[in-house]
Amino acid sequence: MGKKKIAGIGVIIGVIIIGLVVVLNPIFESNSGTYNLSDFPDFYTKTEDYYTTRIGPVPNMDEDSYKLSVLGFVDNPRNFNLSELRALPQIGFPLTIECIGNPSLGSLLSTANWTGFSIHDLINSLGLNSNATGVKYYASDGYYATHTMEQLINNTVIGALYLNNLTLPPVQGFPLRIINPGYYGAKQPAWVTDIEVIDMPLKDYWDDRGWDTSPSMPVDSKIFFPVDGRVVQKDESVSIGGAAYGGTRISKVEYTLNDGDDWYQAEITKSVNVDNVWVFWTVNLSFSEAGPKSFYVRATDIFDRTQPLLDLYRKDGDNSWPHLSIQVV
Repeated sequence: MGKKKIAGIGVIIGVIIIGLVVVLNPIFESNSGTYNLSDFPDFYTKTEDYYTTRIGPVPNMDEDSYKLSVLGFVDNPRNFNLSELRALPQIGFPLTIECIGNPSLGSLLSTANWTGFSIHDLINSLGLNSNATGVKYYASDGYYATHTMEQLINNTVIGALYLNNLTLPPVQGFPLRIINPGYYGAKQPAWVTDIEVIDMPLKDYWDDRGWDTSPSMPVDSKIFFPVDGRVVQKDESVSIGGAAYGGTRISKVEYTLNDGDDWYQAEITKSVNVDNVWVFWTVNLSFSEAGPKSFYVRATDIFDRTQPLLDLYRKDGDNSWPHLSIQVV
């Protein structure tokens, strides 16, 4: 349903990570306290750590015989071999993608750099029919997914050939994976062999199985550390860290210790000036009284959209407030 979410899709856009270059498991000091950088995942997920999900075995794709067929509502349908796809103008960007079925504290989430060609430019070069409403992708493992024409134009949907500047590995969709910024992994089909330009209602593999893959990723957040149920001493400092993403760009991350009656701002400690890429946040707390403590976090994007306490319909992705229990003794 999407593709190990760590806690991790390029010409790569140059970005500067706002942070500190360090070595040997350093301590990072921020306005909110002190924490260990090793508690966080890599900001850009290593290719070997990028999350994976799929509906069956990894297909065995041959580079020399591979063909991408573009058919349907175009004037000049044709096949492209891999060399022809690699010769197309390449664009790229960093991107955070989450599996649509990832639970609140799940690990099916990654951020990496993706490089490929514009899907809209490709189909438009073949004489795009004015009646076309979108495209349907067919993958060699039996998966299928769709994109609207509006998504192709406005979201910079690409046919990704490279992950983190290297050829896609088989487990991540070699030779071709479709990347749709701002959407769940269910909309990023791998091992694509056919693109059909259609004039009919969109129909996806997971939609046929009771999910709704059409919405974009909403504003969401994640707690990376500490582990749930952490036991701390009174007045002991405890660092809490995580990520926030979705909704194009995150403007703030907040936390509450009294079920939402009062909110306090977390510190965003790492970010890049690019849409649809997560930010890392931290909070440093201590408690003067013993007993159970309940920590919730929520994020808000630049359009002032805030994630809800409880997402009651989870078949289009769950973005409920993440929760952490701390026991003070």
